[in-house]
Amino acid sequence: MLSVQEFENHTSDIHGNHTIHMSGVSFAIVDKYKDMIYRTAFTVVKNHEDAEDILQEVFFKYFRLQPAFENQSHEKAWFLRVTINEGKNLLRSFWKRKRTDDVNFENIVQQQADSHDSKVLQAVMSLPDKYRIAIYLYYYEEYSIREIASLTSQSETTIAQHLSRGRKKLRKKLGGEQK
Repeated sequence: MLSVQEFENHTSDIHGNHTIHMSGVSFAIVDKYKDMIYRTAFTVVKNHEDAEDILQEVFFKYFRLQPAFENQSHEKAWFLRVTINEGKNLLRSFWKRKRTDDVNFENIVQQQADSHDSKVLQAVMSLPDKYRIAIYLYYYEEYSIREIASLTSQSETTIAQHLSRGRKKLRKKLGGEQK
């Protein structure tokens, strides 16, 4: 991942004619959201390098568009929505679908499990996308079902079902009781 200085120096090279103005406030935004964006991107794409690419793309988009937010929760929701969309776009891309390199997810998950139980995180990461994203946003980012539905453009009922089915799959994977 680029350092702040490298990021600032290379933005004009990467985006050509787009002028990106950077300030101390912008770097505060990077510091504030970089971990959340990375974790969310990793949850979607399950790949360290792709998650870093998404992180940079989200911030490039932020600096290019310079969106105005109603409040802090709107700002956070914008970053999450853009991150999820970038991840889904990457997964749908021709290059990603045709790529055949093997990734050792166990090692990556172990490296990312700094403050979380790695066994639980590994089980969450092994879930299908729809369950993994819902569970991640609900438990790790502490969004409500209504907020997740809004972020993912799905109904609240669908999100509730994804959470319920995802929990059931997690219980099974982790050897918990089946209800």
